[in-house]
Amino acid sequence: MIDLYTLCRRHVRLLILLTAFGAVFGIWAVQRLPSGIYPEVDFPRIVVVAEVGDAAADVMVATVTRPLEAAIATVPGVRRVRSKTSRGAVEVNLTFAEHTDMARALAMVQARTEQVRGELGPGAQVEAQRLTPVAFPVLTFNLTGPLSGADLYDLAENVVRPVFSRVDGAGRVEVLGGDRREEEVIVNPAAAAALRLDAPSVAARITDFVHYSTAGHLTRYRQAVTVEADTLPLDAETLGELPVAVVDGSPVPLSAIAEVRPGVADRTAQVSGPGGETVLVSISRMEGASTPAVADAALAAAASLDLPAGVHLDPVYDQASLVNTAIGSVRDAIAVGIVLCVLVLAIALRDWRAGLIAGATVPLTLAITFGAMYLGGQTLNLMSLGGMAVAIGLVVDDAIVVVEAIARHREEGKSGPEASREGVAELLYPVIGRTLTTVVVFSPMSLVSGVVGRFFGALSWTLAAAVLISLVLAVTLVPLAAGRWLAPRASTRSKLDVAYGRVLRASLRHRGRILVASVALGALGTFALTHAETGFLPAMDEGGFVLDYFLPAGTSLDETSQTAARIEAVLAQVPEVRTWSRRTGAELGPAAATESNQGDIMVRLKQQRDRGAEEVMADVRARVQQDVPQARIELIQVMQDVLNDLAGASHPVEIKLYSTDPQQLPPVAAEVASRLKDIPGLADLYGGVEAPSPSLRFDVDQAAAARLLRTPADIGELLGANLRGVVPARIPWLDRRIDVRLRAPDAVRFSPEKLAALPLVPGDPDIPVTTIAAVARPSDIDSPTRIGREDLRPVVIVTGELDQRDLGSLMADVRAKLADLSLPAGVSMEIAGAWAQQQTTFKELLGVFVLAVAAVGVVLVGQFRTLRLPLLILATTPVALVGAVVTLWAFGIPLNASSAMGAVLLVGLVVKNGILLLEYAQGLQDGGLSALEAVVAAGERRLRPILLTTVCTVFGLLPLALGVGSGADLQRPLAVAVIGGLSVSTAVSLFLLPTLAVGRSSQQ
Repeated sequence: MIDLYTLCRRHVRLLILLTAFGAVFGIWAVQRLPSGIYPEVDFPRIVVVAEVGDAAADVMVATVTRPLEAAIATVPGVRRVRSKTSRGAVEVNLTFAEHTDMARALAMVQARTEQVRGELGPGAQVEAQRLTPVAFPVLTFNLTGPLSGADLYDLAENVVRPVFSRVDGAGRVEVLGGDRREEEVIVNPAAAAALRLDAPSVAARITDFVHYSTAGHLTRYRQAVTVEADTLPLDAETLGELPVAVVDGSPVPLSAIAEVRPGVADRTAQVSGPGGETVLVSISRMEGASTPAVADAALAAAASLDLPAGVHLDPVYDQASLVNTAIGSVRDAIAVGIVLCVLVLAIALRDWRAGLIAGATVPLTLAITFGAMYLGGQTLNLMSLGGMAVAIGLVVDDAIVVVEAIARHREEGKSGPEASREGVAELLYPVIGRTLTTVVVFSPMSLVSGVVGRFFGALSWTLAAAVLISLVLAVTLVPLAAGRWLAPRASTRSKLDVAYGRVLRASLRHRGRILVASVALGALGTFALTHAETGFLPAMDEGGFVLDYFLPAGTSLDETSQTAARIEAVLAQVPEVRTWSRRTGAELGPAAATESNQGDIMVRLKQQRDRGAEEVMADVRARVQQDVPQARIELIQVMQDVLNDLAGASHPVEIKLYSTDPQQLPPVAAEVASRLKDIPGLADLYGGVEAPSPSLRFDVDQAAAARLLRTPADIGELLGANLRGVVPARIPWLDRRIDVRLRAPDAVRFSPEKLAALPLVPGDPDIPVTTIAAVARPSDIDSPTRIGREDLRPVVIVTGELDQRDLGSLMADVRAKLADLSLPAGVSMEIAGAWAQQQTTFKELLGVFVLAVAAVGVVLVGQFRTLRLPLLILATTPVALVGAVVTLWAFGIPLNASSAMGAVLLVGLVVKNGILLLEYAQGLQDGGLSALEAVVAAGERRLRPILLTTVCTVFGLLPLALGVGSGADLQRPLAVAVIGGLSVSTAVSLFLLPTLAVGRSSQQ
């Protein structure tokens, strides 16, 4: 039967061509792979926002929230329905089951909302949107200059936005801020009443006269001529000439009862930056587009714009810079890891050619892996590249073992081809088994839900592909190259091998001491596990953060903006702050129900600074709390905020309080907040309850209204037309059309007394003109500001953020504070947020760990064809994991999803050395040696490859473990856990495993 080496040698040219093709294809593919911060994943989240006038929150719950919830809660796959109702707006967040077809789910949600749109009131606007990474902007600009708010908005909307919309890969382009140009019709209520008109009837006249229609076409002079009816005004003067009444046979123009003038719409949001008021232009990318490519093209498009003198378009948030910096850091870590591995091999094997042969597999493997990523629909992101960085030491692992075995055969005097043939034959099955153990540990990753499953799934995919490709290269090209280029060497027994053999013999004679040392190590690990910090996802310095601010309920937009300007003044004093953009009445991200008393500030930090983002955030928090105490603030890094929104956990700390009676919840929420307020490291504590908002309610006397032939709907229409205004028509302005808004003068519409005195004109001329106050008495009341509901029941959520403290210890204090809290009958409490997700993820990862051990066991049984040796190898796994826990604890790195992934990876790595050792020992024992002699001989033979693979893996991970650069922070816990665990596992494989093997054999 032909051996693998001979087969490869016969087809060496084909093998080289295939490898070269794979590498070239990978190089071609990497230039076309989309790149971003995180993998392109589909989160099971949909948000529905409904806006219906300015109704109070309690009215909105009854008329809008409940119908919407009832309609969309029955969509298949919905697991959680959370709503937030405020004045005139409802935001419903839907969480679906894992692996739901979200495109189909969105279509069904949109269909259900259309079914109930008629129940939501006239003019209801409902929008449903999937929450994905592409829903958030990758680039934002401040447009500033010496122009009016209307001119800036027109410039952004009609010049800047079209240019950005044409950028390849750009998705949604949004313009926020400035003023929207309108033509205002300011009606004099008294003058209109003299003509028996009111604001709604004047609006109806305008609609009738600003008319355009086609009646068809006729033939004249052999041509088809369109017949049009057109009274469309061409300017404000023409609009003022529209007849609204006829007196003594003469038409009365609109200008007789109203002032027609250019104006702007009432603002619902304000935007500013370091230079004052601005217009914000934000760009999102399309799904599958590369963030740096979109940003580079957008920046080039911005530079090509011919803007008016003094107008500037300055980037505020540039996710591409974070992507490039983070990916560059991981790329550098990969390059440093390759160099370190080659140096270690060359020094250890005392042959630079051996180091180059094994090291050459790394760039080849990575290049081919890029092609596999392209074919597998992966993207370049921190997780997939992190998988490559983690794989550096593992990729070279198989090549090291094969090269070392060939070098040993060369030292025994064999020719190059003969040494390669025997080296491959000796290690083919052990190497395959070693590689499969690394791959199969990630096979259960699909069972992990949420952000962790999606993000680390990309890391697992890349890592598994890389090690499989490296396996193929290690048993094909590496033996060919080693057989040709490795120089013959004299056979010398290493002093290290001899020393290890002596120590191992002594250890086997005192097996009890080895077992006691293992138990002591386990005790140390238990201590470290109970004292280590814990978290959810590792944080990284993103170079910026978001500051959310909240003022008391009912605060006007102007007052909120003035207070936010004081926060901006604080930011201007922080030396690390480069620039910012501030939104008032709006917020970062997709559609949301945002009130006038809140907003956010996106802050961009300088690249060269002495303090990290978390330190700067803590400083800003302290300054704002001191200088602007009336504002409640929350600070979080940008991408962490995005992840929280995508994961459905808005805050690290969330205490949910439920009751069928909403009146029970505020006192309990206040008690919870009071208990938590003094916990160290808990920042931005929010009690979940807003103070009531003021409302002016007109109570309609139905009998009086009926006598005047009026209905409550007529009263509401009259008030709305005078206060908010009504848009009866649109007229041409330059190359577009603008709204015509009819309303009362500011002196009337902003005065409760004058609103109450508006003339109420009946249809019967015999009934005298009266006032609204006669049929609708105004009264000042307090209305709920915000009403929360979850799964169709009222909820109040107490929230908090982390301030330089780990999540696990903080939540331990939170639970201790709430342990003896007595809840009223009918009130229930649930601890949610990032902590709840952490607990769920840890449980799932524990299940993955168990399944990984089982999968590795299956591979080992197939390798050894017995249960005894696989069980011995797996028995060393818990002791090896102690090294990971102790190392994390010693360096102050939290136990989180990343370090837990390192523990899962260790399951595959720990057994690799055991396979090398016991597989060879089993062959020697089958040849007649005693168990002790076989284990000692196998140890001496396999010591060098075990140490080399361990050292190379450690050095390959070292750049990530040092956490240099932005992107390395995500993989640093994983790298540190693997380094610590692998270091201990090497000692375990070299001493504990032989002890167990000899002990078991002696018992048999």
